[in-house]
Amino acid sequence: MIVTRTPRSRRALLGVVGLLFLVTAAIALWRVLALRELAVERERTRLQQIVEDHVAAWEDALFTELAGRLDQVAADVERAEAWQHRWRQSRPWIDSVFVWVPGGPDRPVQQIFPLPSTPDASQRRQLSPCVARAQMVMVERPDDVDAAVDALVPGCRAEEPSIRLASAIRAATLLVGAGRGEDALAVLDATALPDKLSLREAARKGVDPFQLAAHRTLQLDLMLRTGQVDRALDLAKRVGEQLAELDAPDLAAVNPHMREVWQILVRAGKTQEAAELADQFARAGRRYRAYGEVRDRLLLEQSRVGSPGRMVVDAYAYSERPFLLYYGWSGPFGVAFSLEEGPLVENFLHSRIRGLQSALTLTDARSGRYVAGARKGGRYAITIPFPRSLTHLRVNVRQSAIDGAVVGSSEQWIVPGAIITVCLALALFMLAAVDRAMQQQVELLDRQRAFSTRVTHELKTPLAGIRVMAENLEIGAFKDDGQRRDMARRIVQEADNLTRRVDEVLSVARERTIPSPKPFDVEELVYMLMEEWGPRYDDAGVTFSVDAAPTDPVLGDATAMRDAIACLLDNALKYRDEARPDPRVDLTLTQEGNQVVVAVTDNGLGVPKAMRRKVFERFVRVEGPHRGKAGGHGLGLHQVKEIVVAHKGTVACVEAPGGGARFVLRLPATPT
Repeated sequence: MIVTRTPRSRRALLGVVGLLFLVTAAIALWRVLALRELAVERERTRLQQIVEDHVAAWEDALFTELAGRLDQVAADVERAEAWQHRWRQSRPWIDSVFVWVPGGPDRPVQQIFPLPSTPDASQRRQLSPCVARAQMVMVERPDDVDAAVDALVPGCRAEEPSIRLASAIRAATLLVGAGRGEDALAVLDATALPDKLSLREAARKGVDPFQLAAHRTLQLDLMLRTGQVDRALDLAKRVGEQLAELDAPDLAAVNPHMREVWQILVRAGKTQEAAELADQFARAGRRYRAYGEVRDRLLLEQSRVGSPGRMVVDAYAYSERPFLLYYGWSGPFGVAFSLEEGPLVENFLHSRIRGLQSALTLTDARSGRYVAGARKGGRYAITIPFPRSLTHLRVNVRQSAIDGAVVGSSEQWIVPGAIITVCLALALFMLAAVDRAMQQQVELLDRQRAFSTRVTHELKTPLAGIRVMAENLEIGAFKDDGQRRDMARRIVQEADNLTRRVDEVLSVARERTIPSPKPFDVEELVYMLMEEWGPRYDDAGVTFSVDAAPTDPVLGDATAMRDAIACLLDNALKYRDEARPDPRVDLTLTQEGNQVVVAVTDNGLGVPKAMRRKVFERFVRVEGPHRGKAGGHGLGLHQVKEIVVAHKGTVACVEAPGGGARFVLRLPATPT
């Protein structure tokens, strides 16, 4: 069969069809766009009004509810703690309640709720007789740990819980310093309050929450030291949750224990529990910052009875989420509610407009950071602020809401026009495909002829050498045994070369499959290649570096993958730039998500941009001057691609940062 180039008549036909296609498509597109823009603008205006009305209605309902709850607290301030506990369950977006009497010309500011649990606990400990006796024992007999422990633990047994806890902590610290961890844990266990007694409940009974938290965190540390891991982790989770529930005035004192409990969970590998606890601690941190706003600013404002409630947003918070504070005055009292952004946003989204469930998104006003709502649906077509409440956020409607409403705006004649356009496009595509296929066939035949010529030459050369050496042996040209052995060795070597050439030819027709895939460690494979190729690069004067990070296994054939990477290393060595004073090759292994990435980078001759995809085809070689004397048949990179594709991966050739070529293999990881 004789293959010729595309005739001029076919090219002319392609031009005519293409022109008709462009004219028809332009007319149809102009009309569609005109109608669509009009429909889109109308729909955008309609949706914007709907969302603005919904935001205003939601804010009105929110502020009405908050104002009612503010009056409810002010009418019975003695029940502020009970209201707070009930609302945390029924209204999770209400975190804390603050009540105070604003100051005036004739009265000081008075905070009513919340108050510190045990404001004079430290002073009571200092005045305790048992603590004073223990101090005297430690001064008189500094080396007698048991005497000090007896004075601190049995000696303070009759004291109040806060003093007993502080004395036990001191005694346990002395025992730990003496290397007696188990005895220290026994002292803490003997003086511990019931585990079911939370820090908040203990504070109501007059126990210093700081001392109780310090006692339990020291217990945690000693449990871990003595191997009681399960017991320690169970206690750590409960103590962390209790710390996060404390009211704002007590949080500053227990903040060091929060971090200590969180670190215990992290060190134990309980990442999920640690993350949940970190969220609770972050909420407690926002509660404390809101308390600071009340303490430092609102308590100093004059009474504004009858004025509407206002919202404060901590817009410059250090954490990811700011605190929200709603406050106002009712009668003689000032009342504030610390609100949580996350549950409040969920409350808004659950009341969202029908038909926009999949297109409504909330973002941060300053950074544009996603906060909640739909993650898909195109760009933001409408953006609306919260005027009174969540002023740091924006309500966005994605483009999909508008697109869905204007689908039917096209006129009837567009349908047949679209059919004609598609038919013309298909005709143009088919003609172009035929033209390209014929060109590719000519190119493939040229490559095959060049390949046949090279292979014929390379097969004849070793055959001729084998024949000459065999004839010399046959006629007895070599009398010495050593010469005959050397000649036999050279015959074997040439036969091996011939075998390799034949294998290369056979590999062209071989289908790359993995009949029995098995997981293998790519990092181990990379280090095997480093040991194999390191000496070769040293002999060639090329700097060879390997940077392999631990990765998940890959499912497939380790030997085939080793051959593929070895082929890339061989090419990097063969096509080095002889003119460079510092030739180098880098082999790296990393993991990006669920992909294992192997890269071979060199600063050699490189691959022209137009050839970076073609080099993976059969019989393709980069020809031209200054390409070295490496030779080859254009099969190596094709086999690399087949091996990688058999592993369900990809391979690409790009330009290296310092010149040269960079080959990147991406393989799907198999998580252990």
